[in-house]
Amino acid sequence: MEQQLYELPEGWVWRDLNSACSLITDGAHASPKTQIIGKPYITVKDIDEAGHIDLVDCKKISEEDFDNLIKGKCSPSEGAVLFSKDGTVGKVALVKGYEPFVVLSSLAILEPQNELLVPEYLRWFMLSPVLQDYAIGKKTGAAIKRIVLRTIKSLEIPLPPLNEQKRIVAKLDALFTRIDAVITHLQETLELSKALFASALDEVFSLENNKGELVSLNQVATVARGKSKHRPRNDRTLFDGDYPFIQTGDVRNAEKYITAYSTTYNEKGLAQSKLWPVGTICLTIAANIGEVAMLGVDACFPDSVVGIASDSESNEYIYYFLTTLKRHLDSKATMAAQKNINLRVLSSIEIPLPPLDEQNRIVTHLDALAERTHALEAATVEKLNHLTALRASLLDAAFRGQL
Repeated sequence: MEQQLYELPEGWVWRDLNSACSLITDGAHASPKTQIIGKPYITVKDIDEAGHIDLVDCKKISEEDFDNLIKGKCSPSEGAVLFSKDGTVGKVALVKGYEPFVVLSSLAILEPQNELLVPEYLRWFMLSPVLQDYAIGKKTGAAIKRIVLRTIKSLEIPLPPLNEQKRIVAKLDALFTRIDAVITHLQETLELSKALFASALDEVFSLENNKGELVSLNQVATVARGKSKHRPRNDRTLFDGDYPFIQTGDVRNAEKYITAYSTTYNEKGLAQSKLWPVGTICLTIAANIGEVAMLGVDACFPDSVVGIASDSESNEYIYYFLTTLKRHLDSKATMAAQKNINLRVLSSIEIPLPPLDEQNRIVTHLDALAERTHALEAATVEKLNHLTALRASLLDAAFRGQL
């Protein structure tokens, strides 16, 4: 994979980063001993997606080790750009207004030549989708994927005159400030819609508002674990047939009804399992505990999922009640090889049970509210995706001289 160069406007030139920067290096290759109080020592995890560097909660090292690493050029200067090159490739931070700190070798330090390259322009370039895609595509390594310094040095950057670089930076800063403000507002809207629906559920099932009699779950429904103990990775001879096999991830990813599934059982797989009917409530009791959805197809599932079904009450009413219990169930989990819920604990949970016609009325109300909530969330996600695409488009235009 080669970096794709394109025709630049008059007065612009392509320069490799090695010649546009006075220094390209990385941080410490041997991790110094950390301590509770000391000098800041930055790794990839201390840089967030917005490029902020956390000097408060980062690791600390002794002053002696700190001084040695500064002598080893592991401390970025004011105006340097950090680029994560090991593991999580592509995080970018501009060093501006920070107290001195040193970095681990997972971070590359790029110090631009002031007469050629504006630091903020370099930062935006390292964030551009074309550069990010290229860098990620150049990752090598087995256990830990990384992009090597030699590759970073060879990256070509489109360089306009300094005044044009400053104009582009100012334009990007202004546009992205507005875009980021809208994104923050939309993300808050998304969280608020989820919180409002959760609040509506809590209100419906609160003892003050729900006048139903409290009964244990196993009094009104069959509560049983899935029969299969086999996973696709254990015995492939059971799989790839006509019978849907639901796993915990399929429950977690469903909105209400499970219609998409990871794999299927064949006749041999079905013989050692059980086919549960449409409408059965599935609740995960291991790993991601308390995820709930209803079967939209007849399906099998493993013993990490519990099937719950009632012949006399509304399964949908029971489903909505169970969606309110995730935090409670997680607190009741016991730890073995992994966290799990004892079936007796689940069966003994008390559910407020009004008459069937009232259950159906509650389900109709919650279905309508869920539909409006999902529509709002879908519209919000679509807007967020559009803004993400707009950000990428603006960065692409900026480095083609079209902004």
